[in-house]
Amino acid sequence: MYRLTLKFNYLYTIMMLLLLTIAFYNIFYRLEDFPISSWDEARHGVSAYEMLKSRNFIVSTYRDEIDYWNLKPPLSFWANMVGYKIAGFNALGLRLFSAIFAMLTIILVAFFVNIKHGKVASLLSTLTLATSTQFLINHSARTGDADSLFVFLFTISLLSLLLCEQNLKWLYASGLAFSLAFLSKSWHAGNIAIIIGLYLLFTGTYKRLNHRNWILLFICMVFPILAWGGIRYQYDGIEFFKNMVAYDLLQRSATTIEGHIGGKLYYFEILWRFFNYWFVILYGLVLVYLNKEFSFNLFKSTRSSYKIGICLWIIVPLILFTLAKTKIRWYILPIYPPLSIIIGVLASKLLLNGKLATRVTLLATILFVSLHYEGEIQAYLHNPTPKLQLNLIKKTQNLKGLKGYSLFLHLPSSPPKWAQNMVLTSELYTDSHVEDGDINDFLKKDKALLLLQRGQGTKQLIKSNQFIIIASNKWGYIVRKRK
Repeated sequence: MYRLTLKFNYLYTIMMLLLLTIAFYNIFYRLEDFPISSWDEARHGVSAYEMLKSRNFIVSTYRDEIDYWNLKPPLSFWANMVGYKIAGFNALGLRLFSAIFAMLTIILVAFFVNIKHGKVASLLSTLTLATSTQFLINHSARTGDADSLFVFLFTISLLSLLLCEQNLKWLYASGLAFSLAFLSKSWHAGNIAIIIGLYLLFTGTYKRLNHRNWILLFICMVFPILAWGGIRYQYDGIEFFKNMVAYDLLQRSATTIEGHIGGKLYYFEILWRFFNYWFVILYGLVLVYLNKEFSFNLFKSTRSSYKIGICLWIIVPLILFTLAKTKIRWYILPIYPPLSIIIGVLASKLLLNGKLATRVTLLATILFVSLHYEGEIQAYLHNPTPKLQLNLIKKTQNLKGLKGYSLFLHLPSSPPKWAQNMVLTSELYTDSHVEDGDINDFLKKDKALLLLQRGQGTKQLIKSNQFIIIASNKWGYIVRKRK
């Protein structure tokens, strides 16, 4: 028996290392080669860059003005800053810690499920999460957004909550992780607070808490937020907080902003789009659970409080974000870890206790589904869509004497408007200060470059003004004036 256990442990270690290696490859491969997204990722990247350059680590800015559009506390910006310091001012630095936190989330789930449910469940949960395409490639692991850090902290908080039945100290860890989640993605962390409250109520855990427990929990959940708020208040009073409440909470919840529309089934449609085959497996497992022959074996050792916690982890975000009028697909990223845990646990019980035909069918289905999603991930990794305007800006990175120049924009078909990914690329790769204005403003400015998009009359414009072309590609040109 000892030898069998030793061999099984060895096999588990080998298979887990293989899964984590695949996950590492999927998350980190060509991380810098993918163009920067023009919305949240670029906005976060600009704020982190400018905060680092100004040495002000509290007030986020965009184009050197206080940012009252991206109303997030600074924790995720700090992660971007550390990434810049480690990997440089580039897309890799921007995304480095998103990738690290996603990898840590997978490892955390693998470790937790191994402790609670065994090695087979751990392998299956890891496989599920490591092939969840939205978690990996949509506004999370491979981008410089706040979501990967937020999902990591959300996972820490809820796993700690599930452990508080064994030791109340885990409840304080859950509360502290909530406060850090709030400092990374603001009101989204309200899901965690509601889950904690409902869990304490539904499981009766609140009856075990004395005054000291409540005070410590309150300190863990609120003090870090109040400390940040007090420091931030010193800069612009209540202006930032007023916008946080009015726009980022109330308006985003009560109305549709920025065109982010969706019906009551929006998030179920998103889950079906990114997770459909895993849902088919989950549905099949639930059907087996409903069969009296297996139901006793499946959940014999599972405490009701644990099941309540897992269900709240999934249901609360789905309900709250469904009720909110503004619908954005990555809002439900935090529910992928618990879905993976449930699939891993149910599938492992069936693989260990089911009939031979059932085991073979389930195992074959899991392998097919994981290979299908891995194929989608590989297709994404090996086919990045280039953004030629960003590549053009990057071309000036190694040209001598141009660091810190002002950069103007000219578009032949429309008034010039800087896309956020162009702003970030200009700042990261050339330390340029993007400027609003037309060609006349460019001509009046010393140490200035002009970004010209190809179009009718572009070549004539260059020729008539005797501009010097310093870089070009199929998108356009970067020129400077003759001295």
